[in-house]
Amino acid sequence: MGQMEIIDAHEHLPAESVRLEKPADVFTLFSHYSRLDLLQAGMSAQDVDGLFDPDTPLDVRWRTFAPFWERIRWTSFSRPALIAAERFYGARDINEKTYREISAAIHEANTPGIYDRVLREACNIRACLTNAYDTLVKSDLLIPVLWPPLMYDVTTWDDLRHPVFDRQADISSLDDYIEAGRRYVLKVKAEGAVAFKMLSFPHGIPDRREAERCFDRLKSGAVKALESLGGAGTNPLRDTLVDEFIRFAGLNDMVIAVHTGFLSTLRHHRPLDVAPLIMRHPDVRFDVYHVGYPNAREGLTLAKCQPNVWVNFCGTYLLSPRFAQAALEEAIDLIPASKIIAFGGDYGAAHGVPVEKVYGHLVMAREVIATVLTRRIEEGQMTRTQALDLARQWFMDNPRDLYRLDLP
Repeated sequence: MGQMEIIDAHEHLPAESVRLEKPADVFTLFSHYSRLDLLQAGMSAQDVDGLFDPDTPLDVRWRTFAPFWERIRWTSFSRPALIAAERFYGARDINEKTYREISAAIHEANTPGIYDRVLREACNIRACLTNAYDTLVKSDLLIPVLWPPLMYDVTTWDDLRHPVFDRQADISSLDDYIEAGRRYVLKVKAEGAVAFKMLSFPHGIPDRREAERCFDRLKSGAVKALESLGGAGTNPLRDTLVDEFIRFAGLNDMVIAVHTGFLSTLRHHRPLDVAPLIMRHPDVRFDVYHVGYPNAREGLTLAKCQPNVWVNFCGTYLLSPRFAQAALEEAIDLIPASKIIAFGGDYGAAHGVPVEKVYGHLVMAREVIATVLTRRIEEGQMTRTQALDLARQWFMDNPRDLYRLDLP
């Protein structure tokens, strides 16, 4: 599998310049998800943030970090840092004896071309689908999947009058807002976006009359704000706008990627929350991120019952390789092989851009997939050639076909 070109089907990576503009050291490898483990291990938020302050001497930061490192080193969030430290910086471990040398090596390597060296040369990644707020991130390596604010920012009149996706628009009616959203879809597709991302949460049935009533009440000042995304129940205006947006994105052959499952809190986003939307739009393709962990069977059930749903194992090996292994076993049993997306590193800019950890996560993904497929070979269910064909399909063919990627 390491010889295969792959598509990384979910990242939050910004442009390479964002990585290069800040100092990088050993703690770059502990940005993003490792931060959560440090907090859960008892480190204060102030101390965690202090680890990424280059004005504080490295030795001082290490002394703060070291006791907590021993508490989190066995988590799946931590393992990509260890794999990356060995692969790129020659360190068999991250410890008191190696952290200075690792920091020096990271500093020396933090030069233009680091994305190519990590993602293309080490990972054999052909393209990364990266979540972004605009299409400026697009390059020959990064393909934007946009987070559309019009799906959520519809609680006040200021949100509607000059929407964040088109500040020049002068909105006076619900139709004006919907039309501005359509222009936005056409614009960003022309600029290279291939999909939009949303969260899975409960939706009401779209009601155009009720949506217009909400719009008019905001416009007139009769109410200051509609219920926000975090409140109980649903927002009738948002429900209608989300429905219209998904419909128009689908008409323009764009995918709707749905975050489901774990989001660093106990408020998980259940896959079945988005089932009514999926069922209302049978011609729109939906990519269910993270298989819905910890409600993975809901994600798999969506793909089993709805022809327009794919399941994406992005981020799952970071949560637990054992979980990912069990979920993949069930996915093979349940759904067509053409609906499984193997990998997305799921890293972004948080106190640095730990692009090296994409490689570490990918190693973990290949281990899980090799274990699952080997068992099938040993049980006589498939040949080695068939197993490798499946891996190639999951890593490359399926994400390419789902997102209609034009890769020569």
